[in-house]
Amino acid sequence: MSLTKSAQLPARSFVLVIFALLCFVAGARAQNSVAPVVSKVEPPSWWAAHTVNPVRLLVRGANLHGARVTPQRAGTQTSAVVTNAAGTYVFVNVHISATAAPGVYPLTLETRGGKTSIPFRLNAPLDPATNFQGITTDDVIYLIMPDRFSNGDPANDIPQGAPRAATDRKNPRAFHGGDLRGIINRLPYLKELGVTALWLNPWYDNWNGIKTCDKPWCPNTYYHGYHAIDYYAVEDRFGDLRTLRELVEKAHASGIKIIQDQVANHVGSQHPWVSDPPLDNWFHGTLAAHTQNPFRGDLLLSPHASDAARRPTLDGWFSDDLPDMNQEEPEVARYEIQNALWWVGIAGLDGIRQDTIQYMPRAFMRDLSVALRRQYPKMWMVGEVFDRDPIHVSYFMGGREGWDGIDTTLDALFDFPLWQTSLDVFAHKAPATALRSMLRNDSLYTDATARLVSMTSNHDVRRIASTEGMTLEGSMLHHAFLFSVRGVPQLYYGDEIFMEGGDDPDNRRDFPGGFPGDARNAFEKGGRTEREQRMYDWTRDWLKLRREHAAMRHGRLVDLAADEDAYAFARQTADETIILAFNRAAAPKKIAAPAEFVGVTDGAELVPLVVATERVPVAGGQISFEVPARTAVAYRVSRRVAP
Repeated sequence: MSLTKSAQLPARSFVLVIFALLCFVAGARAQNSVAPVVSKVEPPSWWAAHTVNPVRLLVRGANLHGARVTPQRAGTQTSAVVTNAAGTYVFVNVHISATAAPGVYPLTLETRGGKTSIPFRLNAPLDPATNFQGITTDDVIYLIMPDRFSNGDPANDIPQGAPRAATDRKNPRAFHGGDLRGIINRLPYLKELGVTALWLNPWYDNWNGIKTCDKPWCPNTYYHGYHAIDYYAVEDRFGDLRTLRELVEKAHASGIKIIQDQVANHVGSQHPWVSDPPLDNWFHGTLAAHTQNPFRGDLLLSPHASDAARRPTLDGWFSDDLPDMNQEEPEVARYEIQNALWWVGIAGLDGIRQDTIQYMPRAFMRDLSVALRRQYPKMWMVGEVFDRDPIHVSYFMGGREGWDGIDTTLDALFDFPLWQTSLDVFAHKAPATALRSMLRNDSLYTDATARLVSMTSNHDVRRIASTEGMTLEGSMLHHAFLFSVRGVPQLYYGDEIFMEGGDDPDNRRDFPGGFPGDARNAFEKGGRTEREQRMYDWTRDWLKLRREHAAMRHGRLVDLAADEDAYAFARQTADETIILAFNRAAAPKKIAAPAEFVGVTDGAELVPLVVATERVPVAGGQISFEVPARTAVAYRVSRRVAP
């Protein structure tokens, strides 16, 4: 009996299905028969008796489907192995015995296709007496862009395989050759200036290539460090991990701390994750389909904004070149928290500057801050919330819950509001009373004295010297004011010699004398112009004043007087009162205030510390003195009587 055409179709379909299944099984067997390959382990090392235990490894490779991971020696145990769908990543917990000695602890990764080894080691812990010291109001932070500060090792200017055009001092967006060795060589200069902490822009490894396009900013490179392609490697143009450790050790020996610029919010578009993510939700979106960050930080503050309205600001990419990490995925959050802890532990760091922190979930900020202090009780992290509104900045400060019920516990924030006000006042764009008015907003902060960084400038804004209306004297006043007010002062490399520079990248010029072939060396007195030397001496003297007087570092701030051109206040502890006054006018200014404001009586004296040269008696219940034109003065009260 013959089959009809309609009866034959199901039979043919059945055969095709069987054939497809056989092909699938054969493919799976072939896939499983290929030997596994391990190309990257993150973190590559850890410590016994650490607060994070087990540590979760992210292993990158190929042919990892069905992986089993076991230890090769006693002291570690493995669990919770997860392989991604592509078979290119394995997550595995490694539990470390508290008594395990430092050394090599490799793991075995096995699939049906074979075995391979996962390198892993346990480090000897660094001495907490000289490392992990945190940052306090006793410190002065100096921001360095490593590529633009000093070239100490020309051999790493053009790494193997990098195009020569990517290193070009004539191109303000190319690499210029500055490195960690250059910073090591300049530690004596920094010590003499009086800074006690160095904040370095990111030293993660970035893409070595050069980007071309038809835009005005091309050709460009990632010399600034904010486009990481490897969270666990030092930028090869800056040096290596050994050089970084040397920098930290020598800085600590000089009494200088080290702050790492960390970037948990995003990576660079050249990162291997972008084309092969460990998980489908590792990023918010993909290179081909993602949301742009609208930078609506105001929506983050409002309890009345919808979650849908806030999501683009939290999930959007900072730019098309900066894929946004998804910290709401537990594997991402854990990876980044471990990464922060690894850098601190491996290098002996004292602090962290966290980039664009407001664009990450507040719960992640909290968890990161808590994890850092759990392991390193003195650890300090300052977040970048680039906004000139103190209400906005204060929302992210640790110490109290926001409308969302979350306390970020964040140690510090940059005081962008006071920085802008100071620039406006000393460039004659706002009255001096604006300083007192801005400081009135300190009531918004949980602790304005300890939790604010009083920045003079940074790498994202025009140089002070190139601010419209700014003069050398105005810059001197700007610095003296921000070194004297509450908070932790921070200055930007070159501001101490009145370096000029407009908008990015002009504000990132090379420090004169830091590079082979420079016409002069401003690291030395003989290489500075008269104007540069004047600014340098002023900066050094005010930092010395701050260092020598505890009231300027810890004291409460007491308003004394303010008008169109002058502002005076005191910094006061139980043991010391310092009087400070700033006059931007072209004529001397008389300052007068009731002596009872600072609890002194007739018979006390104002002893000159900076600029002022004569003692001034307190008489008639008044503190009264004169401030010369376009300068600032400081006095110490010789005798204090409690009110």
